[in-house]
Order: sequence, then structure tokens, then C-alpha cells
Amino acid sequence: MALANAPLEDADLAPMSGAGGHPMAVLWNDGSAGTATEASAGNARAGARGAWWEPPFDVVGYAGPVTVEGYEQLCDLLESRKRSEQAVVVLETSGGDPHAAFRIARALGCHYRSVQALVPRYCKSAGTLIILAAAVLHMDDKSELGPLDIQVPRVDELDGRSSGLEYVGALELLGARQLAAFEAAVSDLVNRGLSTAVSSKIVTALINGLLWPIAAQVDPHRLVEMHRAVSIAQAYGERLAAQGGNLRAQALGDLIGAYPSHSFVIDRKEARSLFQDVRPAQGVFKMISNQTRTWMPAALHGPSPVLSFQSFPIDLEECTDAVRPDQDHPIHGEDAAQSRGERPSDAPAAV
Repeated sequence: MALANAPLEDADLAPMSGAGGHPMAVLWNDGSAGTATEASAGNARAGARGAWWEPPFDVVGYAGPVTVEGYEQLCDLLESRKRSEQAVVVLETSGGDPHAAFRIARALGCHYRSVQALVPRYCKSAGTLIILAAAVLHMDDKSELGPLDIQVPRVDELDGRSSGLEYVGALELLGARQLAAFEAAVSDLVNRGLSTAVSSKIVTALINGLLWPIAAQVDPHRLVEMHRAVSIAQAYGERLAAQGGNLRAQALGDLIGAYPSHSFVIDRKEARSLFQDVRPAQGVFKMISNQTRTWMPAALHGPSPVLSFQSFPIDLEECTDAVRPDQDHPIHGEDAAQSRGERPSDAPAAV
């Protein structure tokens, strides 16, 4: 990483204020067309949603796979640690369960009046689904999002997964090629002097003979399964986009089906074509991003999610308990076992 892992120190935790004590607005210009204009418009929209915050606000960190286990840990933390009506959710994930992503985003929306999202580096697939529910998106210089095409298990492989769009896309491609071949062949035979009816009959028999072995491999049950899998992202995306109010019109369809690969990189410039208010991580958000880089990357590909929770500005009495030398990530001491997926037997059920 090119950026230093600077800790959050007391001097850094003071609110950044401009004239009159109001939080400073940040404008950016990284080469995007019309960036300054979009930034000003974004500031106006965000201001209406209360995006320029006066501390305190809560910082919720989530690293690793998006799972129901992670949702339950988040609920426990929110029930016991919530200090504010505003929150920043910091995400580092390669994706996971879309149902869990929906529950996580809903839980944040239920507990907080306003939620903003911060991406230090990676937030792919189901992580992007969570971001739809945020009013403002902050992206660091190297951060990236990913498309929302649902990944489903391959029927002929133990661990392999493929996009739910592949099956549907194959049928669409097959149909388009069949129609194009039919039209070209009929036109050629008509030009050679045959009637349209005779030409159509000949070409139909020819194309059916060529394409039938391929079409016969289509499993109608699998086709319905793929269609329903894609519908999951659409249905959850519509609800979370309405919750966050930051997704542009038609952008959900682009996130689901417009990108050629599930690993396609959606950087900050590309994200501005999808979201109304996308900002570089600056000021307090840059400090938070730098601090989370000390532990989030190690949890990215772990078997279980790792969560952290901190109120901002930091309560000095909590600070001693929040980061311990024997821990490799910042977390409140008595919640450390739960954050690693070890729920005590008397822990309350998540809601």
C-alpha cells in the first residue's frame, strides 16, 4: 500500500470546521468531465440529506465475506454500542450472500437516521449491494466496486461458480445467431431465384439440424433457476436504492447486466456514472480509511467476517478497551469474541 497506516490520534479527531464553525465542504477534480459541477450539485443533495455531519457519529467496520453470521454480529454491536443517529459503514469484502447483504443494509437503515459508506480498497458483489443503501459514497484512491450479477454454483463442479447471466446470455446469443443466419440464408436463396416459401422451408430444416444439438442441452428448470437468481439482485437492489437515495436512474440495470465480467473494476470515476454523490476519501474519512488498512486486508479472504465498532470522536474511556495489544484489529474488548464469530451461549438472538 502506498498510503501510510496512520493511527487515529487525538489531534486528528477534532472536527474539521470552516468559517463560522460549519464543517468544510470538499470539492474534487480528478479529471472527470464536469466534476466540479457534479460535486456542487452533490453537496446540495447531500446537505438536504444531512450528509455534512456534526460529530458524534458511529464508524462500523465490516471485513470479509458477507454472511448471515456477519449480520448477526452487526446486530449485536448495534444493540450494545450505538451512540449516534449517524453512521459510516466501512466495507472490505469480495462479496457473499445477497440475502445477508440485504439484512445488513436494512439493519443499518433501521438503527441510523443517516448512513454513509466508505470503501478503502475492495467492495465487490454483495458488498456493492450494501452500498446502495448509503446516502453518500466515499472511495479512496485505489478502491473499487463490482457488478451485481448473482453468482450461482456450477452443476458440474464442486467449488466452481458462474454468473446467473451466463445461462440467459447464452440463450439470447443462440437466438440472435439463429435469426441472423435464417435471414441471411433466405435472402441468398431468394436472390438465386427460389421463392420465399421454398427458401424458408430449406433454411429452417438446415438451421434446425445445426442448432438443435445445442438447444437440446438447455435445461428448462436450470433456466428458471438462473432467471430467479438474477431477479434477487433486482428486487433487493430496488429496495436498497430507495433507502439510500444515491443511485442514479437506470444504474441498477447497469450494475446487474451491463458489465462483461463479475470481476469488472468499478473505480471512482466509473462509480460517478452510477451514483449521484461519490467523493474521494478526504479529511476524517481519509484517516478512517488509513486506520482500517491495518487490519481489513487480512480479513478480506478469511472464512468468517470481522467487525469493528467505534464512536467518533473517540471516547477516551472506551479507547483503552477498544484496541488491545493482543488483538490484530480494533474492537471493543468484551465484544471481541463475538466479532470473530464465537458467540457466547447466553448471547441474545439478532433481530
